[in-house]
Amino acid sequence: MAPLKKNVDLNLLVCLDALLTEGSVTRAADRLDMSQPGMSHALSRLRALTGDALFVRSGNEFIPTERARALAGKVRIGLAALEEIFSSEGPFDPAATAGKLTVAAVDSVGVLLIPLLAEALAREAPMISLQVRLPDPEKLREWLTEGECDIALGFYIDAHSELHCSDLFGQELALISGPSHPLHGKPMNLEQYVESTHVVFGSPFSSTSPMEEIIDQALKARNLERTQSVQVSSMLLMPYVVAASPHVAALPAWLARQYALSLPLQVRPMPLNVQPIIIRMLWHDRTHRTGMHRWVRQLVRKLTEEMAQSGSTITVSRRTDGDPLSGAAQI
Repeated sequence: MAPLKKNVDLNLLVCLDALLTEGSVTRAADRLDMSQPGMSHALSRLRALTGDALFVRSGNEFIPTERARALAGKVRIGLAALEEIFSSEGPFDPAATAGKLTVAAVDSVGVLLIPLLAEALAREAPMISLQVRLPDPEKLREWLTEGECDIALGFYIDAHSELHCSDLFGQELALISGPSHPLHGKPMNLEQYVESTHVVFGSPFSSTSPMEEIIDQALKARNLERTQSVQVSSMLLMPYVVAASPHVAALPAWLARQYALSLPLQVRPMPLNVQPIIIRMLWHDRTHRTGMHRWVRQLVRKLTEEMAQSGSTITVSRRTDGDPLSGAAQI
């Protein structure tokens, strides 16, 4: 490995990360409690070291160059490594830790876990801010690697070999129908289920979700096929469509029962043998050993265990940091 250049100041990495995050010299300076001239000087030094403008103006915008975008992930990984090298060996103190946590969570898992996580952070780690976004399965590995998100929560059939994977809990599926369905209020067998019209969930980033694919595969094994009449990009929209139409839909059982408290829905067991949906937590080696992220992952597991003990319909998985798999997909 080539020796580090003598004129490289590692603090410049912090400045570059702030510039990439904020997209403004002024906001980056405020973020690091620096003067604006000081941040401008740091940018000049970064330009000299990299041989690239790094940021260019377009109207009122401060746009990173291709070189800056390419460096973004490496900078975040480098800063995480430096944090690990120079961090205290003492016990982690969440109450005294400031930071930002970005979680990519699918809708159904977000509704279940994010309110609990937000409350726990506010109580135990008030200086850690929480940002939540929907995951894109095509970009998830990149997001976790480069620091666009720190944790992903969802139904991941496979996880890329670079990622750590922990099973959290299983969700049984249930069938919902509304007053317009011919069999509303009555039992429904498999034949009647197949003859019904269906609302299905395709994620915001793909036309079908693994949850729906599992149902279709179970039907195909019996030489059956359902009619998909409505497709929505949010699972949380499905109960409203079903309540106002003659269609049926499959949902995690706990979510179906929750919506049935406020909508005219009938909740039935699935008339088809479908395995429980296993919700997993994914993260990259970038955050595997850092104190804040380890504490947050333990907190997420604790919250799922408390939900199961409180009588929730979820089933906690005992698999924690198992072997990574390959690929990436989510409901």
